[in-house]
Amino acid sequence: MSEEYKRGLTPVSLLAVIYAAVVVTPVIIYMNFLTGLPDPARFIPVFISLLLFTEVGRFVGRYVTSQEAYIIYFMTQIVAFDALYWVGLLVNLYYRDAPYTRLFGIADKIPTWAAPPLDSWAVQARTFFAKEWLTPILVSLIGTTASILVDIGLSFIFSQLYIETENLPFPIAPVDAQAIQVLTERTPDRMVPFAFAAVAGFLYEFLVYGFPQLTEAMVGTRIQLIPYPWIDMTSFFSTVLPGALMGVATDISTFAVGWLIPWESMVWLLVGSLSFFVVGNVLGIALADVVKHPMLLRWKADWSPTATIDWLWQRSVYDLWASPFIGLTLGVGLFSLAISAKYIKPAIASLAHLSEASKKKGYLPLGFVVAMIVGGALAGAAVATALYPSLWWFWLLSWLVLPFIQGVLLARSYGEVGLGVQIPYVREAFLIAFTKPGEVEPWLVPAKVSTGAGIITHRIKVAMLLKVRPMDYFKAYAITLPLVLLFSFIYLQFFWSMAPIPSAAYPWTVITWPIGSLSFSMWVSRSIEVFKPDLIVVSALLIFVASLIARRFNLPFSPIGFAAGAALTPPFAINYFLGAVVGKIIERRYGREYWENIRSTLIAGLFCGIGLALALTVMLVMISKSVWILPF
Repeated sequence: MSEEYKRGLTPVSLLAVIYAAVVVTPVIIYMNFLTGLPDPARFIPVFISLLLFTEVGRFVGRYVTSQEAYIIYFMTQIVAFDALYWVGLLVNLYYRDAPYTRLFGIADKIPTWAAPPLDSWAVQARTFFAKEWLTPILVSLIGTTASILVDIGLSFIFSQLYIETENLPFPIAPVDAQAIQVLTERTPDRMVPFAFAAVAGFLYEFLVYGFPQLTEAMVGTRIQLIPYPWIDMTSFFSTVLPGALMGVATDISTFAVGWLIPWESMVWLLVGSLSFFVVGNVLGIALADVVKHPMLLRWKADWSPTATIDWLWQRSVYDLWASPFIGLTLGVGLFSLAISAKYIKPAIASLAHLSEASKKKGYLPLGFVVAMIVGGALAGAAVATALYPSLWWFWLLSWLVLPFIQGVLLARSYGEVGLGVQIPYVREAFLIAFTKPGEVEPWLVPAKVSTGAGIITHRIKVAMLLKVRPMDYFKAYAITLPLVLLFSFIYLQFFWSMAPIPSAAYPWTVITWPIGSLSFSMWVSRSIEVFKPDLIVVSALLIFVASLIARRFNLPFSPIGFAAGAALTPPFAINYFLGAVVGKIIERRYGREYWENIRSTLIAGLFCGIGLALALTVMLVMISKSVWILPF
């Protein structure tokens, strides 16, 4: 057993992580400022680093092991996710002078612990290397450190609960494991379908992302052959189904993920999405003049037959569905807690008395786990209370209680369906209920209303599949995150010193930052009326009772699938479902065993192709933006 679990954190994997932090971080930041980053962009550093180091390893005769590749794979994802960490500081600074925050009368209320004054030397010189930034930076770092301690501690509990005790399937975990194994082992039976899928993914995604950038660079006009993120058919159906959000997502990754979601969950995911954004939206408009409820009347006023999906999606959530969504996910979270309750005690007990097998896997004893959770929670609550004392009870609740409830739901949703589901708008609901309109400080205080423990539990499951000691993941994370934060800080300073942010030099910020300031201003000023306690309670009770009945009588109902679908716009839900249908057809044609053996390899290849296509797109964007137009 001692030989079964191997080291993943080695000088080779550490060098790959350093490479990604140094080389890829500025690419992620710059791409975000120029054109925004699609969700698959997280695969840019992953496959660039993995392909580079596995190829160099083969060339020099020092092959990268699956365990080392595991560390590279997930640590470079952290590079992608946290490369933009410090951008929040500039967003807070932007709120001091944003048109919408000034319009709503809150621009001058931004606290100095969130961003320095506009007339300070730090802002005038556009530099982070000034004493005025010390407090905002410390507040951010302390909050992040406290949050990480809570997440890591909870992940040990959820790993014992959902991996060791309940043994949930974690349907997406084999995809990550296959991607890592294919690139390290390079066996012909895997490399052929992997290469085929990688080429297909590269060509398709380059048409989606790269071709428009290429045409803009060469002829000055962006030509979009394949619309992104969806083909919007809402206006086409507006006369028959007024209010319905209709379309098909165009990113191939959403189609492929449908191969992995369990069929029952997939069906209910589609049902959840269509129930709200098609049936519910249509009924809302049809009944508005009959019932004359303010919510329905507001929704009908916001609807237009020529409106696009993104506008109608936002308005339908604010007008109709925010409270039911909170209730649904709250009910599913409580149901998940109820059915896991009998396993929680044994899971915690197993940490209190670690077996030899658990010790060899690298699990920490219960004392360390509790110390991390309680220590992190108290540190986070202390900082939040120091910044806004009157809500001390909420900060304590948000750091000690909410992460556990959210973590139970998130980890189980990853374990059962492969998609993350969490209770939305928790912070907003509490602050609207217990603060006054126009109070800015509590909206900027570091509160913890969610947790990363769910995705960490998924990654530990992948570690088990690849026989990597879980402790290596946490050690690597402790090295990777400071590296990324350091280089993110340095590169953001470089970009800010080159030109103001937002500005025409970074066009995506000019588009999206004003929208963000509008949303922030509307929440703070109470211009958004979304929370209805009665709807939250009724929705939570309905889904909780329905889940209990389905479990008691073994009915084919997936509460997590339904809740996940309710948060998805139909284009994505439809694409997931189409992928699942194609997977079922292939399975029926060639057999379940064949399909289960090859589907993870195909998806791994697709994601590799997507990552490379996006990397090439970034290169084209950077080249096109760096070429000066000559005056002759």
